[in-house]
Amino acid sequence: MSSIAWGLLLLLSFIWGASFYFIEVGLGYLDPYWLVSLRLVTGAIALTAWLVLTGNMPVPNFSLSPTRSLWIAGAVMGVLNNIIPFSLIAIGQQYVTGGMASILNANTAFMGVIVSGLFLAAEPAKWHRIIGVIIGIFGVSIAIGLENLSGGTEDSTILWGQIAIILATISYAFAGVWGKVKLAGFQPIHGAVIMLVCSAVISVFVASLFSGTPQPAIFSAPFDMILLVIGLGVFGTALAYPLYFRILELAGASNLMLVTIIVPVFALVIDAMLLQQFVSYADMAGFGLVAIGLMVMDGRLNRFIPVKLK
Repeated sequence: MSSIAWGLLLLLSFIWGASFYFIEVGLGYLDPYWLVSLRLVTGAIALTAWLVLTGNMPVPNFSLSPTRSLWIAGAVMGVLNNIIPFSLIAIGQQYVTGGMASILNANTAFMGVIVSGLFLAAEPAKWHRIIGVIIGIFGVSIAIGLENLSGGTEDSTILWGQIAIILATISYAFAGVWGKVKLAGFQPIHGAVIMLVCSAVISVFVASLFSGTPQPAIFSAPFDMILLVIGLGVFGTALAYPLYFRILELAGASNLMLVTIIVPVFALVIDAMLLQQFVSYADMAGFGLVAIGLMVMDGRLNRFIPVKLK
């Protein structure tokens, strides 16, 4: 991978790692649904403005008729890739730290293999992918904690928070399949902006339905509100998508998967530095197995395995 691709990959990992910190900050002022809406609305505005300024806007007047299939596919993608997982992660982070959430979020890659193997004939579940998934899921189980899985902990809300984040990874996996089937014929960045615009509109209705009007506390902290808009909306959403697709173009999908390994590192460091939230040895052991599982799954460790896996 080129130095440019590595630089972009580290930048994207840092941005997404920091997103877990901004979610924790935002939950002090907004409930999960309005926090997600704030992220999506500001992200959609920022990305749309960038595309307009660079002359890459796919449909300048947002007319529905010329690209009906793209708008419908983008709306479904927005629900699967943004509304559901963003909401579940925010709900989960009410009970677990951002560092733990980032480790559990790495489960997305494993769920993606399972769902793709079930629904996409072009992506069969090969042996090295199956072994990687098994290792990774075992690592996620260790990170969750055997006492939580067995019901031995007194605080069951921690387990429910972890389950919410794991459910988010399942939604991400189905979003990946939907995107490959329904958005393959469109330019990725165009699909991304339409997905964001659709999910931003839907998020307002969802937040209004489940939470009513947003809490006034956020308006009493203008600095934190600006921080959330910039951290979650502009950087964590609007900037992240162009970076994502640029890395995909430069380094390919296999190298892009490294982001799921690097994101927890940044999230854990940021939590420790800014929130004084430290992880246990069990959490780190679980994360280590998750990283190994990811590398086995995408073939990085196959060269060290005596029997070649196919």
